[in-house]
Amino acid sequence: MTQLLVVVVGAVGALTVVNFLLSMALIRRVRVLQEMVAQNPQRDPSLPKTGEAIGSFHATTLEGEPLSDETLKPGVSLVGFFTAHCKPCGVLRAQLLESPPALPFVAFVEGRANDPEVGEMAEALKRIARVVYTEHNDALHQAFKPASYPTLIRVENGVVAASGHALADVLP
Repeated sequence: MTQLLVVVVGAVGALTVVNFLLSMALIRRVRVLQEMVAQNPQRDPSLPKTGEAIGSFHATTLEGEPLSDETLKPGVSLVGFFTAHCKPCGVLRAQLLESPPALPFVAFVEGRANDPEVGEMAEALKRIARVVYTEHNDALHQAFKPASYPTLIRVENGVVAASGHALADVLP
């Protein structure tokens, strides 16, 4: 019986050492992967791609000003897609209001004007941007192909120059 106990304790000890070594190897690999991601962050693959032309659209701003793909063709503009019911949109809105971009800015706010939160988002952004209400998968979404909310797109001469979810992704 004692011999069996020695064998079992030896086997458990050997498994413990193997488990420890595998854990250390796994930790080392995770650290290498973290460093790789930190040095080369992955871009959201569903964002509009640099060099893509903006599709055709026609809209009217809250002030009644017509807006179309032709309006954005000359020069450089910043376009943003927001929805009132997302926290990152609120954070980005606060950043934009605190430090407005130097570029002409167009904000597309998804939702209905009679929704108080949507109206509040649109009114706040109206201080720094031309604002248009939009609905999911309408002509504006098809023209710009926003990935999620918020999405920012820098448009240069009617073409996507940069896109992302944060100001640092799109501002030069």
